[in-house]
Amino acid sequence: MEYDCIQEALANYNITATEIELLRHNENLTYRVGNDYLLQIHEPAEGFTADFFYDGIERIEIYKAELAFQTYLKDRGMKIREAVENRQGELITKLRNGTYVTLSRWIEGESLDKLELNDEICYRIGGMLACLHQKAKGFRVSPVKPYGKEHCECTKKRIQALENQGLSTEYSAIMQKCCDHAGAVLEKARDEFHMIHGDLSASNILQTPDGLVPIDFSFFGMGHPMYDLAVLFGNIGGLARRQQMAAGYRDAGGTIRYDVLDACFVLSLLDCLGIHYEQWSKQEWFAPRMQRWHNENLEPYVRGERIYADDFYLLHVPSSN
Repeated sequence: MEYDCIQEALANYNITATEIELLRHNENLTYRVGNDYLLQIHEPAEGFTADFFYDGIERIEIYKAELAFQTYLKDRGMKIREAVENRQGELITKLRNGTYVTLSRWIEGESLDKLELNDEICYRIGGMLACLHQKAKGFRVSPVKPYGKEHCECTKKRIQALENQGLSTEYSAIMQKCCDHAGAVLEKARDEFHMIHGDLSASNILQTPDGLVPIDFSFFGMGHPMYDLAVLFGNIGGLARRQQMAAGYRDAGGTIRYDVLDACFVLSLLDCLGIHYEQWSKQEWFAPRMQRWHNENLEPYVRGERIYADDFYLLHVPSSN
């Protein structure tokens, strides 16, 4: 079935390709097509659930908005993947089974999760993020995924639903309190919202001859810029790395709000749990990790304590952080 979808998808474009390589499967099936193209079939992996992000929003409208945002950034000078029109002159293709497909031009580079991240690269990551945030200002589109109080409510409902899949009522209760606390902080900071990437992990940044390039805007939306920084901090561990990213962000014109950073860090953790719980909860590592998250992040946050110190030290994590 997967092969049939690929062939049907490519038949809609004026390209020829002899080699097709699966790169990854999370929210999308992502393939390299020959040397020149990237194909995304918008079909999530089993156990990967992000529907709670888009309560009441038609997914095709999100795809259209995502492409419009990337075009906006490209027009303002950012290196961004360029979407390719199909034979009908459209950027989104709908397959016979209802699945949506997009094709873009390949950007030659190496994702940062495959590289050793030294201080210089981490500093440049921060600078790239500040540049993205500056260029994103002024862009508006509707509908769009919100990363404010509304999103905290959606995440809260998702957590409640996870009790039926084995999440303990103790963990659920504290997670829901975290959603309430984060939602209140984000509501106060709503005037600082603009479009953000929403999933800026090391695997979604390319090292290219032209510098660092953000890719995969599938979770982009309207939110506080600290959400992107929080996701980076959660995915690129180590105090020195966080400090370098923060320095690069500030030196390139970004402003760091510690209260919002803490709220976004906790929210990004809960978002990941909401998305991956069905997969993660079956793994041996999950129970002890869940206990750690509870002790080091969730419980202190509900008590009103800071998560990050001024120097980006994680206050409730053992000294190895």
